[in-house]
Amino acid sequence: MTQNIKLIASDVDGTLINSEHQATEYTKEVIHRLKDHGIDFVIATGRSYDGALGVAQQLDIVEEGYGIICLNGLRTYNLPHEECVDGRTMTYEECMKMEQLGKKYHMGILYCYDDVIYFQMENIAYQDYTIGMKHNKLRFFKDRANTEEVQALSDIKHRFDANDPILKIVFVQNDDYLDLVFGRIKKEIHYDFDLLLVGHGWAEIMPKSVNKGEALIAYAASKGIKPEEIVAFGDAENDISMISRVGLGVAMENAMGSLKAVAKDMTDTNDNDGVAKYIEKILEDRK
Repeated sequence: MTQNIKLIASDVDGTLINSEHQATEYTKEVIHRLKDHGIDFVIATGRSYDGALGVAQQLDIVEEGYGIICLNGLRTYNLPHEECVDGRTMTYEECMKMEQLGKKYHMGILYCYDDVIYFQMENIAYQDYTIGMKHNKLRFFKDRANTEEVQALSDIKHRFDANDPILKIVFVQNDDYLDLVFGRIKKEIHYDFDLLLVGHGWAEIMPKSVNKGEALIAYAASKGIKPEEIVAFGDAENDISMISRVGLGVAMENAMGSLKAVAKDMTDTNDNDGVAKYIEKILEDRK
C-alpha cells in the first residue's frame, strides 16, 4: 500500500516533535528526503499559524512548498506564501454557552485569538487547578503566548462586535479532575461542537465542521491526491478525524487509547523519532 502514498500529514505536539519541543536532526533529514520520492508533506496541528510555522522553520521546510493545517483545521496555509483557507468560527452566543458550561465544571477558560489568549478562571477553580501542578502550573503559557486575564466573556464582547474571529475555546484544569469530569462535559456540549481531549488537563472546543480530517482531505484534493493516498500520524483526540479518514492512519506509541482504537498501525513514541522511523520504512518500500 505504501507504494501509492503521495502525501504524509503529521500532528506536532506528542507526535512530530519530542518532549523538549524539538524536531530531531533525524526527523528533519527524513522529511527532507520525501521530495526525492514525490511525496508531499503537511503539518496538521491544533497550534496557531505562528506556532506551526516555528516547527516548519525547525524542519527547514518553509520554502519547500509544503502545507500547514493549524487550529485543528480552522485554517490551512500553502507555504511559502501565506495563502489561507478559513473555516467557520464561533458566535458570541455560542461562546456564552461554553462559558456557562466551563463555569459549571470549574474550568479555566481560554478564548484564543490571533493576537492574544484571554484567560478566565474563578478563584476556587484556580485553586483546584494548582493542586498537584507544582512548578508546572499554567505550563501551557510558557511558549511566549500573549495572555490577558478577564472576568467574563462579556469583557471581550467588543472583539465579536468588531467581527474579530475567535479561533477556539479551551478548557484547562487539574489533570486528574478534568479526566474525571470530561465525559460529563462532553455529554452537555451542543451537538454542533466537539470537545476534544488534546493533552493532560487540556480540552479544546471546535465546531464539528472544523477538524483536521476535513481540512486534510480538502488540502489533498487541491493537489489531486485521494484520501487512500495519504498517511497521517497523531497522538490525541483532535487527530482522530484525520487518522480515521486516510488510507493509513498511524498512532504514536504514546497516543491516547481513543486514537489507537481507530488507527490502522502504530509507531514508536515521539521521543524516539516514531514519525521519522515510520516514514523511513515507507521510503525503503519504494526502492
